[in-house]
Amino acid sequence: MILTEAATAVAASVSEARGRGIGLEARDFKHLLDLSAQKALVGSLTKSGVPVCLISEEGDELICGGGPVVIADPIDGTTNLSRGLQPAVTSLALSSNEMQSGVEAAVVADLYTGESYTATKGGGATFNGTSIRVAKSRPARTAITSLGMSKTPKLERLAPLLNNALYLRMLGSSATELCLLAAGSTDAHVDIRGTIRATDVAASLLILSEAGGVYAVNGTMEGDLPLTRESKLELVAASSRPLLDELLQLTRG
Repeated sequence: MILTEAATAVAASVSEARGRGIGLEARDFKHLLDLSAQKALVGSLTKSGVPVCLISEEGDELICGGGPVVIADPIDGTTNLSRGLQPAVTSLALSSNEMQSGVEAAVVADLYTGESYTATKGGGATFNGTSIRVAKSRPARTAITSLGMSKTPKLERLAPLLNNALYLRMLGSSATELCLLAAGSTDAHVDIRGTIRATDVAASLLILSEAGGVYAVNGTMEGDLPLTRESKLELVAASSRPLLDELLQLTRG
């Protein structure tokens, strides 16, 4: 799969860049990592010879004349990676058109370990080749819920959830958090900042759906979204519809 090959190329380039970045200021180091990842991604897709239109958080490219859409975040979790923190992943999805509903294949690959989540539309989701499934439904109070809160947390809307839920986590990589939900390691993910990008979650939303999870985009169940760098959204995702409904109610504001 061209996505898997591209993810492998990005990981190799990022590993080399991390060595070259020793001693750089944080902002310069992050810029180096992002540029290295984007260059490797474009190079791998070009080498494959498959015509695609790349929509990436780091810039769009027509590859071999263009074709189906590859939507990518070469590094989701750049701040983590620049400080040696986990998680940090490469997120890649292939779509037949420029909408989330057209996504047909996805890869989210760990830049530290090489482990990967994959999915194909109608074909299920896997972690390192083994099928995954979301956890059994439970209420928000006892669910393990990951949050997107940095920079613009919207605490007034999160307050009911923060006061109700016992087990909250924040990892700094939306793609990873949705994949952990898909694998049953967590039960929900909430990011109502309105700043999360389609490039961050296009791949992991397919993985989540294929693992039996559900989500709401801007308050709409399984809501569609354009696959552009400018597309931003509110996202609430869960292992079951009852939990999703409860989380939407708690964060409605």
